Amino acid sequence: MNVQVVCDKRKKVLYRCIRSRGAEHDSSAFKKSSLYELLSCNWKNLSERRRYLIGDSAYSLRLFIITPFDNAKHGTREDDFNYYHSSSRICIECTFGEIDMRWGILWKPLGFALRNSIQIIDACFRLHNFIVDYREDNLQTTRLQQLEKVVFEDDYNNFLVSHPDISNYGIMDGHDELQQRGRPTVDERASRKVGLEIRNEIVSEVKKNNYTRPKPNWYRNNNRFYT
Repeated sequence: MNVQVVCDKRKKVLYRCIRSRGAEHDSSAFKKSSLYELLSCNWKNLSERRRYLIGDSAYSLRLFIITPFDNAKHGTREDDFNYYHSSSRICIECTFGEIDMRWGILWKPLGFALRNSIQIIDACFRLHNFIVDYREDNLQTTRLQQLEKVVFEDDYNNFLVSHPDISNYGIMDGHDELQQRGRPTVDERASRKVGLEIRNEIVSEVKKNNYTRPKPNWYRNNNRFYT
């Protein structure tokens, strides 16, 4: 199954769509979700507020989802951007890894009916979110984590209040499958254009602040690697 997920920096699942078959491309699965429709309809408002998701190269660049540069050459500012983009995107990889390693039922193929498999995956996400909340509330956090909680808590709560359809533990349901469209619409082309502008602005900031991809702490000698 192709499972579409949005998470935050705490590795908490904010949205999931468990609908598409495993062989379907990520970009196609995303376009069939209700979240894509919501973002597409509100991209102008998102443009004014400069709000967007971070996605990998499997997705199409839009204002609301910023993707890395394809085939960026090493040492270029595009490659530097890709490094920091990947450093931010690693949260979703860690989220999937933590969920997979925690729940043994996911260690082998799910031999159940499709409907039951969807419920199992959804339950794993909800239990994972419960653990994330418990970890935040009961375990000692670093000063940086405390600062992030203060900065983002109001925005997060306001989002939940303005979207009453969100289920428990902040997971937005994306099971409703929408009809996939053909050629990009005028709004989609405009959204992509603004997305390109935002990405170029970020690249300029990366260059301005002299952020570069760190050099590896190893060297090669006689086809062997040393640290």
